[in-house]
Amino acid sequence: MPSVPVIQPTGHNMNATQILNSETSDFFANSMASDDIQNISKTYVTFDIASQSLAADVAVVREILDMQSVAELPNARSDILGMIDVRGEGIAVIDLQERLGLRGDISSQTRKIIVLEIGDDHNKKTVGIIADRVRNVLEIADDRIEKTPSVPGNWDPVAMDGVARLDGRLVYVLCFARLLGEERSGPFDFD
Repeated sequence: MPSVPVIQPTGHNMNATQILNSETSDFFANSMASDDIQNISKTYVTFDIASQSLAADVAVVREILDMQSVAELPNARSDILGMIDVRGEGIAVIDLQERLGLRGDISSQTRKIIVLEIGDDHNKKTVGIIADRVRNVLEIADDRIEKTPSVPGNWDPVAMDGVARLDGRLVYVLCFARLLGEERSGPFDFD
């Protein structure tokens, strides 16, 4: 990898931006042409629901809360548990276990609420999901995330960005914009 350029005085009448642009253009061109471009990574929060390990891009994770009482919403779908109050803001809580069609124990003592912000600044939705256990925050290189497997039948993988193998387990990398968007088509069965 090329070293970072050292900027020398040129004696020309150039502003700092012009100097940086002229001195660093070769550096960035060489850097982008190297093999490092294939090792781009993102940071993810990994967590468990039922017996599955899942990952959320940290860019959509606003905060992680201890489990608290969830007030039920009348006439809500069965995968919407209700609402919580977070510093004066009402946030809907989704039962991701049901939404994904996962089977497992829901009485974990390590349950947390992961608050997500999905969408752009003009159309941002804030929702909470319940995780049985939050594992950690880590970087996963894009080349370590495999494409979603092709499965016969009516399984719809649209909410998955791919599958990573970490510490001997499969971790499903989810796209919450698609998973929690209005266009979802049904449960996702990982078993």
